[in-house]
Amino acid sequence: MKITSVLAAATLAMASTTFGQSTCNEWAPCYREGYCNADAAFCLWGLCDESKSYNSTSCWKPEGCTSKVVNFDSSGDITPIGSYAGNPDSNAFLSIFEPDNTLVANSNLELRMTYDASANKGFGATAKSSNTIQYGRVTARVKSASLAKGVVTSFIIINEQTGDEIDFEWVGLNPDQVQTNYYYRGVLDYTKMLPANVGSDSSAAYHDYTIDWSEDKIVWLIDNKPIRTLNRADTYDDSKGVYAFPTTEGRVALSIWDGGNSGQQGTQEWAGYPTPWSANTVYKAYFDSVTIECSGGSTPSSSDDSGSEKPSETGKDDESSSSDGGNHEPTSTPENPKCIPRPVV
Repeated sequence: MKITSVLAAATLAMASTTFGQSTCNEWAPCYREGYCNADAAFCLWGLCDESKSYNSTSCWKPEGCTSKVVNFDSSGDITPIGSYAGNPDSNAFLSIFEPDNTLVANSNLELRMTYDASANKGFGATAKSSNTIQYGRVTARVKSASLAKGVVTSFIIINEQTGDEIDFEWVGLNPDQVQTNYYYRGVLDYTKMLPANVGSDSSAAYHDYTIDWSEDKIVWLIDNKPIRTLNRADTYDDSKGVYAFPTTEGRVALSIWDGGNSGQQGTQEWAGYPTPWSANTVYKAYFDSVTIECSGGSTPSSSDDSGSEKPSETGKDDESSSSDGGNHEPTSTPENPKCIPRPVV
């Protein structure tokens, strides 16, 4: 049944204020960036703002880690987030954006980027794991989209609530390289980025890229050969009294996005610019498989040894660290969020 503006207005009028700053209600209980709804795009852990949702149980809980190999030989291996029913055993990955630029074909996950004339840049894709992970080993078999300057391919583990992140990124400016980096509590310090030679054009052949994440260290590997090791003991920040080391559970995220036409000078210089476009251009990143090996139990802990201070950001513009494939959603919060109830059928 189509939701009319009258029903939407009535729903907004009935919005509850019983939990924190919530103006959501029982039909649209989950708050995200100024809006309320009841589907995964709003309720999924990591996206839902519990403090502004209808009550303390509105947001879905983190799913925890399940060891698995995803070979992308079934269309059900990824589903649009709006269609996700909340069972990670049914759908290993979620396509985050509309239009949906993901495709399972020939036992590969294709992430595609097409030209958006209205924005004068590419519109890419992001796929996120339906399970969370806190420590473990994740391997993605990837053929990057580094066919032209400006095109960015990413394989990362990210917690969007805390800003912890561990990265592999490929940029079209340097197709023979992959870049590794990590972020702690959202501090965008790009000085910690280190490039590594893949050995050939990363867009011409598949390679296995691995993030091996434990409580004591992170190891990045290409084809099972370590290329970088970060020891937690080496990340101590005297000024803050914390180890600036990612510790909080997150999701595996795969993406393609347009860095060359981002409009951010630092990002453009990093990725190469301008990204070449014609009306029929389509850039594709290929993921042959993703293997997730959990560390310890299947349920992540919520431990945090860090404190909450957030130092000043350093480095280039912040767009290149985003896991959203360069397809930004509104971040401003209207004074009265719009409640979008689940339709009654």
